[in-house]
Amino acid sequence: MNKTTSHSTLAYDSIHFAMIVVFTILLASVSVTASAIDEYQFHCGTAVLKGRILNKPADEWNIISVRAYDLFTDKEQMHTIPVNEDGTFEGSIALPHSQSVLALDIADVFLAVGDTVEVTKDAAQDDYEGVTLGGHGTSADINRLWPEVKKHYFGDRRLFINGLAKEDVPKWKNDMVKLMDIVIADMEADRLPLPAGTNAYIKEVMGASLLGELLSAIMENYRYNMTDGGFYKFKVADLAGYYDFLAGRERWLLDNPAMLLVMKDPSFLISYVGVYIMIDISMMRNKLILGTRNDDSPIDEAYKTEMVLPHDFDAEQHRRMLKMRQDTLFSVSDYYRQASETIVSRYGLKRIGFMQQMVLCQDVFREGRIDEHSNPDHVAAAFAAIVPLITHPIVAHHAVDRYRQYVRQREGNVAEAETTISEADDAFQRIIEPYKGNALYLDFWDMGCAPCRRSMLDDRERVEQLKDLPVRFLYICDEKSSPREYAEKWMAENNIKGEHIYLNHEEWLLLCGKFQFNAIPFSLAVDKDGTVVTRDVVDQYIREWQNSN
Repeated sequence: MNKTTSHSTLAYDSIHFAMIVVFTILLASVSVTASAIDEYQFHCGTAVLKGRILNKPADEWNIISVRAYDLFTDKEQMHTIPVNEDGTFEGSIALPHSQSVLALDIADVFLAVGDTVEVTKDAAQDDYEGVTLGGHGTSADINRLWPEVKKHYFGDRRLFINGLAKEDVPKWKNDMVKLMDIVIADMEADRLPLPAGTNAYIKEVMGASLLGELLSAIMENYRYNMTDGGFYKFKVADLAGYYDFLAGRERWLLDNPAMLLVMKDPSFLISYVGVYIMIDISMMRNKLILGTRNDDSPIDEAYKTEMVLPHDFDAEQHRRMLKMRQDTLFSVSDYYRQASETIVSRYGLKRIGFMQQMVLCQDVFREGRIDEHSNPDHVAAAFAAIVPLITHPIVAHHAVDRYRQYVRQREGNVAEAETTISEADDAFQRIIEPYKGNALYLDFWDMGCAPCRRSMLDDRERVEQLKDLPVRFLYICDEKSSPREYAEKWMAENNIKGEHIYLNHEEWLLLCGKFQFNAIPFSLAVDKDGTVVTRDVVDQYIREWQNSN
C-alpha cells in the first residue's frame, strides 16, 4: 500500500469511527416527536409488485419498469419486472425506504416495505389509464383511499397555476395556506375523510400527502410566477415574506418524517425544499469559491474550490489558507453552520427540521459528488460538517449508512456482483456493435425534451469536426414518444448529423433500468473496446488522435 492510500485509509477509519460515536451521542440525547409510523418503514426493505396486463399484445408490455428513489442521496433507482405471456407478472422491489414509486406507463404506486401490491392494467387503454390497484394491507389501503381523499380537499382543480400575474400571487398563496390549515385542523381533530378504523399510519400518510401537494404548489408558484420563470432568479430578500407561513406550521411541513412517504413524487417535494427554501445550501456555495491560479498547489486549489483542509495539513498550510481568506478561515463546516443559521433566522424557525436535514444529506451524498473520482478528504470533511446539524434519528441512520457505503466502495471491500447476460445487455450490444472500434458518445433524447434538442444543436459543429476520426455520436430515442417521421423531419431541418437510433418502448425501458435513468437528457460514453467509460476518457482519445495526425 502506498503512502497516499495509507493516509486515505487512516482518514476513513478515524472519521468513520468518530462519526459513529458522535451520532450515537446525538441519538441518545435527541427528542423526537412521536409518530404512528414504525421507524422500520424509513429503513431499507423489499415490497412485492404483482398483477396482470389485460389484453396484452404479443410483442408489447413484456416488462414493467419501476422508478424508485433513495431520497437521502436523491439517486434514482430503476427496477424491471418480466411479464409472462399470459400478462401476469410478479417482482420484488428493493426499496431504500417505504415510498411512492412510479410504475412507468401505469401509475404512481405506494409501496411500504414488507407489503404486496396488486396491479391490473388494461393495455388496450392509454398509458396511465385502465389501472386498478388492489391487494391487502397498508399499501393497498393507501393506494385505494388516496384519490378519494385528494378529491375531497382539492376537487378536480390543479393547485399550481402557471402564468398567474404577480399581483394575484399573494391572494393565491393565502388561499393555499387556508386550505393547508383546513387539512392540519382535520388531522389534529382526527376527522380526515377516512373509513372508521383506519390506522394512524395511513392517516399520517394521507395528511402529509395533502400538505406536500400544497407546499409543492406554493414553491412552484414562486419559481414560475415570481421570478419570471428563471430557475436561479431568486430575490433572497423576498423569501422571508413569501414563506411567512412556515414558522407556525413547521411541525407539519418541515419537521414531519411522513413527508418522506407522500403520494405525489416525494423526490420533487424534497428537491423543491432544497432549491426554493434552503437556497443558501443549494445555490449560494459558489459565492464562497476563491479564484484559482495556474501556480496554485493542489492543496491550495482544493481549498479554494471546496473550502476543505486536507486531513494532514500543517501550520504553514493553515497560515496560507488564513491569508487567502484575509484571516478568516471559512471552512465547509462554517459554510453549513452559517447557512443553516441563516435559514432558521430568515423564516423564524425553531431549528433545522427533518426535511432540511434530508437536504443536507443529499447535498453531501448526491450522485455526482460521490463517485470514483471523489476526494476522500473532501467527502469526510463535508460529512463531518453536517454532523452537528443532523438531529433526527432517521436522517442520522441514512447519513451514517451512506458514508459507510462510500468508505467500503473506496477501499474496495465490496465484491463486484456477478454479471449475467440480460435482455438489457443484449439490447445495448445491438446498438454499439455496428460501431465497434470507434469511441462513442451516446445521447438519449426525446422530441418533447427542449434541453435534449438544444444539446444536439450545440453538438453540430463538433460532430462535423470529428467526422474523419474513429468517433461516433449516437442519438437514441424511444420511437413511441418520438415518432420517426417527426424526429427525422426536425433533424433534417436542423442539419443534425450523427447516428440516429430508434428503440421500441420495451428496449428503451430496458436501457433505463440498465443505466438507472428515467429523466433525459442522459448521456454516456463507450471506448473503442466497447466498455462504458466517462466522457473524459473519450475526450482524451480524441485529443490523442488529433495530436497524432
